[in-house]
Amino acid sequence: MDPTPLKILQLRSHAGFYGVEKVVVELSAGLQAMGHRVTVGIIQHAQQRDSTFRSMVEKEGLACRLFTTVSPFDRHTIRQVSEFIKNEQPNIIHSHGYKADFVAWMAGRPLQASLISSCHPWLDTDDNRRAALYALIDKLILLRFDRVVAVSEQVRWECHVGPLRRRDIPVIANGVAMSSAVAAAETKSIRQELNIPCGHLLIGCVARLTREKGHLFLLKAFADVVRRTVSPAVLLLLGDGLEKEPLQQACQELGLQDRVHFLGHRADVPALLHQLDLFILPSLSEGIPMALLEAMAAAVPVLSTMVGGIPDILDHGQAGVLVPPGDAPALAAALLELIHDRTLREALAQRGHLRVETAFSRTSMCQRYAAQYAALLRQRNGGE
Repeated sequence: MDPTPLKILQLRSHAGFYGVEKVVVELSAGLQAMGHRVTVGIIQHAQQRDSTFRSMVEKEGLACRLFTTVSPFDRHTIRQVSEFIKNEQPNIIHSHGYKADFVAWMAGRPLQASLISSCHPWLDTDDNRRAALYALIDKLILLRFDRVVAVSEQVRWECHVGPLRRRDIPVIANGVAMSSAVAAAETKSIRQELNIPCGHLLIGCVARLTREKGHLFLLKAFADVVRRTVSPAVLLLLGDGLEKEPLQQACQELGLQDRVHFLGHRADVPALLHQLDLFILPSLSEGIPMALLEAMAAAVPVLSTMVGGIPDILDHGQAGVLVPPGDAPALAAALLELIHDRTLREALAQRGHLRVETAFSRTSMCQRYAAQYAALLRQRNGGE
């Protein structure tokens, strides 16, 4: 147990249960295990009934508080968070994402709360003017925060472009609990569920179905692989998003309708990972993707793209195969090699598991954030 337990509010705007939400749950559970009192605050639209995020928070035995909203920057939401701060008096307010940053600043700063933010990748600001504007506003808000942390070197570089260029921003990589990597023998076989023959290789991708995740390049590469090999393989896509229908149409056009399964959001992803023969993440932009870490923790060999913090996670190719982003032929070539080389897959699985255990564990992530909290409070109290 930490010698100085803290009351901490982790704040995140709810838009699904994806990578950042997984980080919040892992971080909160780890901090609570260290003896801290953690509440996960979820900013959620008032008309939204289902909350997978809330379910996952409560599954970990964490306190959860919903702050309702009807617009992106709702004054009512700010008042709710302000009342929570006044009543609960958390030592630390830790926000994740621009909406949570805005609410934390508006509610916490007048009350002289200690504010820290984790910077995860912003949206693709090269192609989306509104996203670029939000990123700029977020950086201006973060100038008023006590501490700002980046989840990867790439994100830190992005933070230093613009208003935060003179800010000292440490990097704390995301981490996963190795206990979540234990095989779930009671989980129903995905082969049985989808009637997939035992001889077929199971290849999986866990990611939102959005353009920046690169699914279209994966489908093109997989179509090439299917044409060039006699080894049967099936591709499982886990996740939902705006690109689902276009990707399903692409499957039809590529003749992959019998080889690709769209499984949507699944609560049993950690268990399903153990049933995969290979994990692929073809992203065009990333920070420190939790799905990749979870696959490695489950001892599944991984193939991914050289973006964001992924090269560091994979130890620049030692713990997984790396290809350029948006390069379907390179992805297909790497996929073919892995399909045909079981020995390579087994070696990568072992090295990947060890890599996560030694460099990207939940324990390490939580200890580093706890050190940031302690340093911030010492600074606020005049201790440094």
